[in-house]
Amino acid sequence: MNTRGITLRELMQLPILSKATVISGVQGLDRVVRFVDVMEVPDLKGWISEGVMLLTTAYSIRHDPSLLTELIYTLDQLGAAALAIKPARFLKEIPQGAIEASNDCGLPIVEIPPEIPYTDITQPVMELLLGRQAMLLRRAEEVYRTLTTMVLENSGIQAVSDNVADFLKAPVALVDPERNIIVSSPSRFDWSQAAQPLSWNIHVDRRTVARLLVDKEQLDDMEEVGIEQARLVFALELMRKKVAEDTEFRLRGNFIDELLTPPLPSRHEVERRARQLGMNPEHKWEVAVIEGETAPNEETVNRLLEQEARKRGVTPHAEFRSNRAVLFLPTPEGRKFGVAADKGTSWAVTLEGWLSDKTEGLGGYRTGVGTSEYLWDIQTSYNEARKALSVAKRLGQGAGGVTRYEEIEVYHLLEGLDREGFAALFERKLGKLLQYDQEHDSNMLLTFYHYLECRGSLIETANSLYIHRNSVKYRLERIRDITGFDLNDPREQFVCHLCLIYYYLQEK
Repeated sequence: MNTRGITLRELMQLPILSKATVISGVQGLDRVVRFVDVMEVPDLKGWISEGVMLLTTAYSIRHDPSLLTELIYTLDQLGAAALAIKPARFLKEIPQGAIEASNDCGLPIVEIPPEIPYTDITQPVMELLLGRQAMLLRRAEEVYRTLTTMVLENSGIQAVSDNVADFLKAPVALVDPERNIIVSSPSRFDWSQAAQPLSWNIHVDRRTVARLLVDKEQLDDMEEVGIEQARLVFALELMRKKVAEDTEFRLRGNFIDELLTPPLPSRHEVERRARQLGMNPEHKWEVAVIEGETAPNEETVNRLLEQEARKRGVTPHAEFRSNRAVLFLPTPEGRKFGVAADKGTSWAVTLEGWLSDKTEGLGGYRTGVGTSEYLWDIQTSYNEARKALSVAKRLGQGAGGVTRYEEIEVYHLLEGLDREGFAALFERKLGKLLQYDQEHDSNMLLTFYHYLECRGSLIETANSLYIHRNSVKYRLERIRDITGFDLNDPREQFVCHLCLIYYYLQEK
């Protein structure tokens, strides 16, 4: 039902127009009349409104009736509903060209008997239009009252969606910017089968946070008003959800601060508060620290984390401090620690994917990942993640990589051993090589370290040092000459590797 106007077909049922005749353009009888106006000049552009039914005696074109044909096309282009004309006084008859134009574009020409005054037409038409508009306003108020009451009574976004779907008699859904369904009515409707649903943006804090979808070809005026009310109410629901999430996020941050700062709360207290904040205490948690010269982009990290959380069905948390992001990453108990059930991907592998994706802008950051711990021991994982970062930087590992604490744990332990004993061992094994580097400004020691880190692979060593493979071969030959080592001896490799790691840890 068109409630902002009346079709020409309906208007022709008015008693005052019972003697009027539609002489052409009958295919346009369902055009909607929203206004009635009188033509005084032939130049219509700039003042004709869409949906107008124009009344005229053709006085302004009486000297050139052929202008009526052009007038018909102009009215059609401007979205007019019909041309009602009294031809008897000035035109005698309607030109054939105008009739053909009317039939061509579907703009009806209505011939009005000369004895009917314009006011007798405009008054009942406007009364009918105003009545429809009043009904529209009443219905809009009713829809708005119903939906806002649901919001105030905290009925939930699903109830609002169900109410809108019932009003529109069509499936309705709210989707986020990644096209994930927030709510749908019916809840199991397959939106992949909806060819071209109607859609509207939902804004919160000047940002598009969702789209409202309606599986319907078109809406009438009453339904369009209902959609506008629904968009407002959905925005209120999403804003309330955002406020709740922001509050919960802040409380989680406070809770995590307590877990990382002695004295630590009891296990019972941790379990109770974690459940209140949606942090499952039965999960194992890993801490990942992403660090660079500047802080990583919060929006990027949060978006990637939210996407991954949906895949895994968990609720992680992120804190941003100074030049780093600290991620608290849960894995349900019963799965292999740090491994997602769907793809068997550990959090460390996922983080490596983020840092290697050049489009995300995280390539210049290092990441350290601690071991899996329960929430009440999360401080251990946090400290391990930071130690992993520290060791990785001192061992010269470049940006854009992920270092798990398990990988460097033995290196970290080396720092606590007998320094004098290790220094003496280093001097016996590699003192000559260090002296050669100092005298010749060379990188034999570093080459040897990367060669051992790369498990004896010439290609990987060359790549890590950004030099040619032949340069690696030459340097290894010089190392053999200087040290006298058999570089293929596993025991020599092991001892030298430990000495080199100790040296770089102490040096930096």
